[in-house]
Amino acid sequence: MKHIGIIGAGLSGLATAKAFLRQGYRVTVIEKAKAIGGVWELSRSYLGVATQTTRDEYAFSDFPMPSSYPQWPTGAQVQRYLEDYAAYFNVTPHIRFQTTVTHLEYQDGLWQMDVYDAVNDETATLLFDYVAVCTGTFHKPHLPAFKGMDTFTGRILHSSQVNDPAILEHQSVAVVGFAKSATDIATLAADLGRECHLLYRKAQWKVPRFFGNLVNMRYLLFSRFSEAFFNAPYKTPFQKFLHSAGRPMVWAQWRGLELLLKKQFKLKACGMVPQHRIEDQISCSLGVAPEGFYEKVKSGQIRAQQTEIDRIDGPAVHLVNGNVIHPDVIVCGTGFSQSLPFLEAKYRDVLLGPGGGYRLFRNILHPQVPQLAFIGFNSSLFTTLTSEIAANWFVRYVEGTLQLPAAAEIQRDITYMQDWRYSGRPIAAEFSGTCVAPFNFMHLDQLMRDMGLPVTATRWMPYEFFKPINPKDYRILLQRATKKVPVPPKPVQRTADIIR
Repeated sequence: MKHIGIIGAGLSGLATAKAFLRQGYRVTVIEKAKAIGGVWELSRSYLGVATQTTRDEYAFSDFPMPSSYPQWPTGAQVQRYLEDYAAYFNVTPHIRFQTTVTHLEYQDGLWQMDVYDAVNDETATLLFDYVAVCTGTFHKPHLPAFKGMDTFTGRILHSSQVNDPAILEHQSVAVVGFAKSATDIATLAADLGRECHLLYRKAQWKVPRFFGNLVNMRYLLFSRFSEAFFNAPYKTPFQKFLHSAGRPMVWAQWRGLELLLKKQFKLKACGMVPQHRIEDQISCSLGVAPEGFYEKVKSGQIRAQQTEIDRIDGPAVHLVNGNVIHPDVIVCGTGFSQSLPFLEAKYRDVLLGPGGGYRLFRNILHPQVPQLAFIGFNSSLFTTLTSEIAANWFVRYVEGTLQLPAAAEIQRDITYMQDWRYSGRPIAAEFSGTCVAPFNFMHLDQLMRDMGLPVTATRWMPYEFFKPINPKDYRILLQRATKKVPVPPKPVQRTADIIR
């Protein structure tokens, strides 16, 4: 029986473990934290964090979120959902918590994984036939090195460390950044703190949960039709038409959306009209506007300045625009970085291209790196689904049943996609090139065809073309070709239905 090693017990690691266990493989999951959840684990989740997409989209295909959850579940609810998922599919007993991978090396047809067990204060070497790296795109918090930061008399934190209201209460807070975590925390600090500053390089487009306060965002952003308006690396016939003869239609669609957002959020009054096109920004970093954020900026409750920190001198924070502020706390909503410190150098050099971007076929593997895959490195706005499909893809890769192109074509695809990310669509290079959004359907269709499976649940294409993404469709499609282990998952009572 082949032994599968999985690094990380976030949503991607859990989906991968479940997929291999279901096919009867031996599985060991290595998790450095005390609990499952990855970025949703309590110690890594900031106050007020919630999903970007609704509970129906941000779910696995065969394990819907409880109907008792709100449309946009909180971070705590997502973690409980993942705990329930792991228990239901009997993944939890296969996880080694508080264990860190220190080195990963390929020898004699096996991966040798050195690990450190913090609970027992001991090291060990584990052997695996295949390894799935599921450390995700939120691997290592990025904290800028401000000049003079060691002299600061207050606290400098990454957004992931803001997990206690006391950090913000009655404090003067300066938040750095304009991404989701930055604006979420600024909105919260404006209510909890004594004052709130927001420092940002440039305004970014944000979208509402309901466009025009009426239409759920899923209908405008998560369908095959909406995806067709982006200039994809591989185009369908309809996309080829849109981006040639149909360009005026594409232009009008995006300018109309920008006009709607400017009006709905009163961006001009806030001084936050982005200077770039919205279609050039939409990707995994697309932010859903926190409720009340723009209203607080407009009223001055959030003191927003388009500037950067020049230097810190004791309690004083000097800004590039010449202003000086005196915050008690600086919160950096400056994102995360991806790294593979444990992987032997010769394979790390193959995987990482110029600029640090990952060179992966289908965002999953490289043909020159044997028996190693990356699940969750195809992040999207519903990574639960894209990770789940990638996990099933990797199972079939191990079984040798994928319908893949020739090796030379795979290499050409890797090179083409890397060039496209950096020249054709620069925003696609973010997260080290591990984001597939907004081309979610294109990516899912590629994976499904590689597995020899249909790409839609019905043959009524008008319906499939306009409806929002539905993870339940993929449960039907995957069941058509998945053998199940004889013993079914153990039923559990969902904590989500108990804890409110």
